[in-house]
Formats: sequence, structure tokens, C-alpha cells
Amino acid sequence: MPVAVPTAHGMVYAQLANVGAENLLVISSGKRVALPVVRFHSSCAFGEAIGATDCDCGVQLEAAIAAIAREGGVVTYAWEEGRGIGIAGKMAALALQQAEGLDTAEAFGRLGHEPEPRDFDNHVAALRRMFDGAAVRLASANPAKEAALFRAGIEVRERIKLSVPLTEERAAYVAGKVLALGHHP
Repeated sequence: MPVAVPTAHGMVYAQLANVGAENLLVISSGKRVALPVVRFHSSCAFGEAIGATDCDCGVQLEAAIAAIAREGGVVTYAWEEGRGIGIAGKMAALALQQAEGLDTAEAFGRLGHEPEPRDFDNHVAALRRMFDGAAVRLASANPAKEAALFRAGIEVRERIKLSVPLTEERAAYVAGKVLALGHHP
């Protein structure tokens, strides 16, 4: 059962989607559009709760909510802190980054994790609870998210670059994702 959530960008609607053993929060505009804006988003305590200026998670989520409220679409939100390695793993990776000057992918590798351990199938399953169309506009630069949609038979008609403020630290983090993870610039 969706609940209405007033935001600075207008009304959105939230509901839980049970996907296997987990729940994802599905945030939608409530508008039926032929080509919705879609974002798969994973939790980030530092960027969302604390407002860290060296990651883009919090500002990407804010921009995605604005985009779906304005244009119609869906954000799926999973509690997958640290790309799914958990808060303790994320903090260990951050400690390595700070102590040794590693980027996120290098730190993940040193801890025995893939640079992008998520497959996003859980997000696709949650999206399918709201949307049965054949094409979307993807609000992400992550090619793994596009690949998950492709595997599910959903075409990405357009990749939307969300407009977010770039601090000096955030710009370096985003550049690192382009180099290490193959994100689109």
C-alpha cells in the first residue's frame, strides 16, 4: 500500500517491495508515463545521513527524487550500504582509502570484494512491481545497472545525467568511478 510523501520537489509515493529475503523501498511519482525516469539507489549513511562531501550518493538521490517528481518515474532504494558489503565493510574500505590513498575499487579489492559486487536484479524485481513497460530513461552512469535492465528485457532509451553539485572531493570520487568501474562520464 503506497503512502504519500510530500517533498521539496512535490508529492511522491513510497511502498515496500518484498524481493526474496529483503525489502526495497519503491518511490514513485504516481504519474503514468510511457518512458519513466528510473534510478536504482543503494543506501549511503555518509552521503545521505551525514552529508559527506566526498561521495555523490546523497545528492544523486535528491536529484533523482526531483527528476521523478517532475517527469514521472521510479526510484528503487535498497539497504545495500557500501555497494552491498555493509557498513563495517564500507568503513574498513574508507579507512584503507584514507590511510593509503587508494580509490574505492582498490580498497574493495584489498578487502576481497569485487569493485561492484551488486547485480541489481533485486532492483529490477522491485521496479517490475510498479512498471511493466519495455523501456526506461535511466538516471545513472553505472553500466552494471544498465546491464541488469538489459538482462530483464528492459531497454534503456536514454541515460540521464543528474545535475549534482561537485565539491573538489566529490569530483575526484566521480572521476574514480569512471576510471575504475567503467561508469559513463
